[in-house]
Amino acid sequence: MIAEIARLTTEKGGNVLFFVHRKELVNQIKDSFIKQGVNLNNCTIMTVGKVANRLEKISKPDLIIIDEAHHTRAKSYKKIINYFSDVPLLGFTATPWRMNGKGFNDLYSSLVEGPQVEWLIEHNRLADYTYVSRILGKKDLLKVSSTSDYTNRSMNQYIKSMNFGNMIKTYEEFAKDRKTIVYAPSIESAKLIVRKFKENGFNAVKVDSKTHKAEREEILNNFKIGKTKIIVNVDLISEGFDVPDCSCVIMLRPTKSLVLYLQQAMRCMRYQPHKKAIIIDHVGNFKSEEKVKIKYFGINNEIKTKVKKYPFGFPRDKRNWTIYGRTKPTLSNSNKGPAITTCDYCYAVIPANAVVCPICGEKLLKKKEIISRFNLDDDTEMEVLDSPDKHSDLFKTTYILTQDPSTFTTFKQYSEYGKARGYKPGWAYYHAKAKGLIR
Repeated sequence: MIAEIARLTTEKGGNVLFFVHRKELVNQIKDSFIKQGVNLNNCTIMTVGKVANRLEKISKPDLIIIDEAHHTRAKSYKKIINYFSDVPLLGFTATPWRMNGKGFNDLYSSLVEGPQVEWLIEHNRLADYTYVSRILGKKDLLKVSSTSDYTNRSMNQYIKSMNFGNMIKTYEEFAKDRKTIVYAPSIESAKLIVRKFKENGFNAVKVDSKTHKAEREEILNNFKIGKTKIIVNVDLISEGFDVPDCSCVIMLRPTKSLVLYLQQAMRCMRYQPHKKAIIIDHVGNFKSEEKVKIKYFGINNEIKTKVKKYPFGFPRDKRNWTIYGRTKPTLSNSNKGPAITTCDYCYAVIPANAVVCPICGEKLLKKKEIISRFNLDDDTEMEVLDSPDKHSDLFKTTYILTQDPSTFTTFKQYSEYGKARGYKPGWAYYHAKAKGLIR
């Protein structure tokens, strides 16, 4: 689509300014434009940095096209857009989302959505996949930085806490001999991961932004032609890297960024006939968590730590994209009463710190007693979380147990959760009615 728009513009004598955030994409885009018959004499294709530094030397375009347009809020992008403020702007991205919650409506007037991932899979535009997860590190080591993602130091500590024997075991079981991209959080951790693969007889190669250009091109080319089967990268292979026969990704880079998660997870989903991709998530990216301090103005004015979960879901999940900003959840300190909860057995409203319900006498379940896929120890087998047969009874029963009932929006969800937990039918009815889902 991008190439066709550029072709039609140049065909009519118009000039196109096309810029991207990484130089590796420039030649890839030029090759694509040539194949689609775009007149490159009327096209300026550069990295955003080069364009920003050469604004006075670049002829005024008739159309600006930006790929991976979720980067548009960056200063270098806005500098260009403001300079050519009267030029029509067209942005393309699969993930119009920013971690800081800011939207894009001050830069773009409207959003035109394409088909969802599920449709693309069903119509052979993307490969189907199986999503497996087994958390190998200690997630409590992860700390959030000022950027809202995890700090480099804490990610390195997380990697060091991993059971690499189980990483190799998982690779052998699900992805042996597959062309595989591994995502590491740092150069230090990438070196460690490569060493672990090599110690177990697998030829893995590291590549990152500091790898010399000639060496980097050789590594990537060897991967494309199949000479190298495992490539461990650091924030390099995500956007725009096209290797259709890559059929596996291994995520060892924890993130709180939905964009980064989807870009990495879906890198192995380029379509090929009969291809079935494998997504291995060793860091639990499909469900991100952060610890938040909440102050209760109760009897003791105590400060407690609560885990708030931000589910990313799976690549095929439907997403409601928008160019408007989203409101971040805020913590209210206006509650002047004690913290309360609801008994799982008699539904009485009781103090949140109660161990036994003062009404019915039943022992209350603790969080750690609830079945969860996010606290797997080293002896736990790999879990298949999402696959083409995800609608099977086994999948639905195990998956529903990982969900937070407070997020349910239908009576069916409460009913399935209650059935899986062994609750009486009245539990689902009571909670659905209290939420206004049943009249």
